[in-house]
Amino acid sequence: MTPPKQFVHPFAEVALANITREYPFAAHHTAHSLADIVPAVEKNPAFANSYDWHSSVHMHYLLVSLLDTEAERAASWRTEAVEVLAAHLSEDNMLAEADFLRSNPSWERPYGWAWAIELNRVLHASDSPELQGLGKNTQVLADAVFELVLEWLPKVAEPVRHGVHSNTAFALRRILVGARAEERHDVVDAIAGATRRFYAEDRTWNFHQERSGHDFLSPGLCEADLMAELLTDDELATWLPVFLADLTPESPALTPVEVLDPTDGQQSHLYGLGLSVAASLMRLAPKLEQTARHTGNDDLMAQAKGMLTRVEVLMAPGLEAAVSDEYMSSHWLATFAWEALDL
Repeated sequence: MTPPKQFVHPFAEVALANITREYPFAAHHTAHSLADIVPAVEKNPAFANSYDWHSSVHMHYLLVSLLDTEAERAASWRTEAVEVLAAHLSEDNMLAEADFLRSNPSWERPYGWAWAIELNRVLHASDSPELQGLGKNTQVLADAVFELVLEWLPKVAEPVRHGVHSNTAFALRRILVGARAEERHDVVDAIAGATRRFYAEDRTWNFHQERSGHDFLSPGLCEADLMAELLTDDELATWLPVFLADLTPESPALTPVEVLDPTDGQQSHLYGLGLSVAASLMRLAPKLEQTARHTGNDDLMAQAKGMLTRVEVLMAPGLEAAVSDEYMSSHWLATFAWEALDL
């Protein structure tokens, strides 16, 4: 596989192009009156680009992540990228975005929320003072999300297990990581309680039949990722092997699905499925290996190593599509591609 550093510049070009492109744009929100039928930028001054709000947020996250790589700290495009980020993530824009979330508490829940937390986290974690400074602005957006999470989780009877934006586990893992970084113990505790309530009793996930024709997430692996982030080592050593018991290198869930029509925005999700599954495998396989070493379970060790043999083939179609001319793919895929490459 091509070394990750070779993708930094191409992905940065994609991210910068996306967050400065206003149309086409999909505004996924409810209009309460004619007063709500206005250009997206009037409601969302920072994130009315990159096709839709959540893709815009995570393309900003991607650009920050790439700017913080060692290879690009002196890049020729750095000044332009920082200027665009500073304009979009201004104090006034972040106040407006936070107010919009509070006024529309189910909008972009939970996927967009998760990326807002990720964006804030990488800004605060940056080694660059100019990027850290922008984190002071995005904090108000993160705080709005944390408030919404605390209001939402007690009302959730069951998690959403679909392989698309509404998936509960995918978002909760990212929000949990961000809440820990912020020392928001109230949010951490709320997520921990909900996660145990939702998933602690799950066993032997069906990886043979889980996916559908527009998934970009594996519901089973998203759940396993969240539990791996939350459970103690002893708890995970018991829960994870049982939950992943039916996962083998031959499982359909670990085989790329051919995208027959890349112009179809729903079908092109399947490129992202390969990337997100590969990332989950790289996070989870070491957990299984650790348990296998401690228990002397050779079958478990073989399972973990077998999972990793699927990573490259799963990632290949998405890596190509992430920098393609087809906007239905390139407006979002590079984020998932970079996260997998950076593990």
